[in-house]
Amino acid sequence: MHFCDVKKTIENQLPHKIDYLLVCASYEDRCLSMYEYIDPKRINTMALFYFKQFEDSVSANLDLYRNKFTPSIFELDYAKSTTIADALIDLFAGLDESSGKPNVVIDISTFTRESLLIVLRFLEINKAFLGDVHCFYRCADVAEVLSNGIVQIRSVIGYIGDINPNKPLHLIVLSGFEHDRAKEIIDTLEPDRISIGFGGKSGSISSKLFKMNKNFTNILLANYSTELIDEFEHSLIDPEQTSTTLDSIIKKYPEHNVVIAPLNNKISTVGAGLAAIRHPNVQICYSQMAEYNVEQYSSATESCHVFKIDFMGTPAEN
Repeated sequence: MHFCDVKKTIENQLPHKIDYLLVCASYEDRCLSMYEYIDPKRINTMALFYFKQFEDSVSANLDLYRNKFTPSIFELDYAKSTTIADALIDLFAGLDESSGKPNVVIDISTFTRESLLIVLRFLEINKAFLGDVHCFYRCADVAEVLSNGIVQIRSVIGYIGDINPNKPLHLIVLSGFEHDRAKEIIDTLEPDRISIGFGGKSGSISSKLFKMNKNFTNILLANYSTELIDEFEHSLIDPEQTSTTLDSIIKKYPEHNVVIAPLNNKISTVGAGLAAIRHPNVQICYSQMAEYNVEQYSSATESCHVFKIDFMGTPAEN
């Protein structure tokens, strides 16, 4: 659901008592939503993650959380995705049938897409021991240049899929605001079919971001033959709608291997993760960037979304 007041949303739309709160400290000011508006008495366990490559840029925000809460702090390595998996294993080490199904709240706003997908997969694997999983996402206005230079393209832990080298490749790109990043993924993977999705007007965060997303998608589309590409719209505000849309795109070419590259917002990234979980043969890839525009990456707004993840849905047929 969409809300226009961050303080009231955190106070009224999240569980009154939170067993596990997961936050990623970032150079983006929107990482401070929980610091600013949540009462420490509501939280049983706060897990505060940060990436060591950005420690200089996030240290002030880390200190704010340290001074207000008593979080369990986990240092992650942007180049080693196993560090997020290891951190989650440590965080939930005591989770079992006697844990009483604790609830989980994730501020997904400033996790990297890869780390968010790994969190999602870990919680899905352990869903029998967990209660409700709520996600909070704070919207932001973003800079025209967000990142630069791909270091590596890799499959995401938990979403390796089942890739047959004898089959053609269908690449599904959820296009965002980085057409160079998307183009390099396409050119590196050399797919036989490309499906490029963008946020539809009714399913976008704002009309401004819709226009930006559509413009960047058009720039990307101009690089490839129309015979190779299918274009589609998907939701940026409802992960289940995104997952449902991807379900139909995945099934469009059943004789192909399928790889998804989620490059839009974190809500649609959750939708991509749910789609891949329901289609275990599908792989999700992530592109590690050389640098980010840490000084001007984004500016938080009062617009935000809260949704609950349904892990109990019937998996899609392969």
